[in-house]
Amino acid sequence: MSQNHNHLESVVEKLIHEHFELDESLEKVMWINPEKTSEIRLIQITAETIPTGDVLSFYFAPSDEIPFPLFLAQVTPEEWQQVLRDEIPLPEEWSLENHKVFSREMVTA
Repeated sequence: MSQNHNHLESVVEKLIHEHFELDESLEKVMWINPEKTSEIRLIQITAETIPTGDVLSFYFAPSDEIPFPLFLAQVTPEEWQQVLRDEIPLPEEWSLENHKVFSREMVTA
């Protein structure tokens, strides 16, 4: 594993941990295409978001704290189940193949 990927992984884990600390309604976070080292793609599952019937990701430019492009989407638990059943598509070039799942229990233990 490359040094860049190790750095990416540590940034992602820190970011996810912070999001679980800040948002009590956050149930799970999916890291999409974790082997892709040029950007971070996360789907947050929370009942507190507005259901849209779509996985709409928002872009955040690299910064000092997160030196990688970040794409972040939120879906409800029901929408996540629809994604798993292929009823709601992921954004282009996103795939659940080899995705990593982070739960509150895993991150805040």
